[in-house]
Amino acid sequence: MGHFVGLLASGVAQGAIAALIALGIVLLHQTTGVVNFAQGDLLTLGAYFGVWLVVEHGVATIPAYLIVVALVFGVGVAMERIGYAPLRRQPILAVVISTFALALGLRSLIILWQGNDQKTLPSPFGGRVWHFAGAAIPYQSVLIVAVTGVVLAGLMLMLHRSSIGRQVRALAADRETALLQGIRVTRLSVLMFGLSAALAGLGGVLVAPTLTVSPQLGFTLLLSSFAATVLGGFDRMGATVLAAFGIAIVQQMAAGYVSADYVEAYPYLILLVALVLRPSGLFGEVVRVRY
Repeated sequence: MGHFVGLLASGVAQGAIAALIALGIVLLHQTTGVVNFAQGDLLTLGAYFGVWLVVEHGVATIPAYLIVVALVFGVGVAMERIGYAPLRRQPILAVVISTFALALGLRSLIILWQGNDQKTLPSPFGGRVWHFAGAAIPYQSVLIVAVTGVVLAGLMLMLHRSSIGRQVRALAADRETALLQGIRVTRLSVLMFGLSAALAGLGGVLVAPTLTVSPQLGFTLLLSSFAATVLGGFDRMGATVLAAFGIAIVQQMAAGYVSADYVEAYPYLILLVALVLRPSGLFGEVVRVRY
């Protein structure tokens, strides 16, 4: 029982991180139509900023987390100005290639700054764990889930109770009509690039104490997030979050009970099986065509 609960808790924590990355992808896609493949490297940057502030400069944990979110938000805004704004009127493929280039450039800058050596970020809870049903659950995992829950609630409130949220939902529902109504896409694209980057940076600083920090950290986590985005649908935030948690839990269970050698392949095996059974995605509408 303890082994099962431990795997479940690990899956929920990993799903929370994947949900943060996937939400950034969905928000940006709804606003601009762009899929930002630099999300994983923005998570890596957030983890390294955390190490830089906490380990190298002795900043307290909560202020460090807030500073990381602000710094990565700024990086996201810079990416919009460099990699998206000049290409706004170009084919979408050009923008996608631009995000790949930004991802590679960001990873190279991280390596120049911090090197290739693995680093560690201490948890604010040290090594303390919560003993539950025979499992030892790190308090850092509890923090990840709690913070993700607060962020999700805040995003839902923003989308449904604010003017910016209504504009994002209008763009997601009918982009052409929303543009004709005078929605300022330029301002929204800057904000959403920054917000999606901040979500990835927050995920990085939260997950760093549970893993070793390396330049490839974000790429492996991006795989699960992208699978969740495809499975949940690029226009369904709630479905994407559920898919992120579902994939992460199944991934941990398969690693614990089947084999840990293929842990990085499990998200795509899950995605493949799900799309074979339901090509529209788990939460998409099934369109029946009569011949």
